[in-house]
Amino acid sequence: MPYRESLHQLIAALEKHSSIIAYKEAQKLLQRTDYNQKAYQMKRHQQDTYLFRQIAKDKAAEESAFKAQQLREDLDHQPLIDDYRDKMQNASDLVRYITGTIEDELNKEFNDGKG
Repeated sequence: MPYRESLHQLIAALEKHSSIIAYKEAQKLLQRTDYNQKAYQMKRHQQDTYLFRQIAKDKAAEESAFKAQQLREDLDHQPLIDDYRDKMQNASDLVRYITGTIEDELNKEFNDGKG
């Protein structure tokens, strides 16, 4: 079976798997919130903190770090985000398992062919 056809079949099978479906649904719910904007703002404040420290602007660095920490705490205690992270981890575990299995089989075939 050609590589591309096998790849398309694998992708189609993955898209039907319950953990992938659950992840995509959680992702859609998360996109309907302002959490992405808050995460972006948090990262900006973290970057600003670093830059302010580099140029010895301690007061500005403290303020920026405080704002970043407030946003992190707000984001870390959201049930929707916790649910998204759990489902993302499940989907990631599935993909890691499949790629590991493929790698093991390829290595086995490669090593058997050498002997």
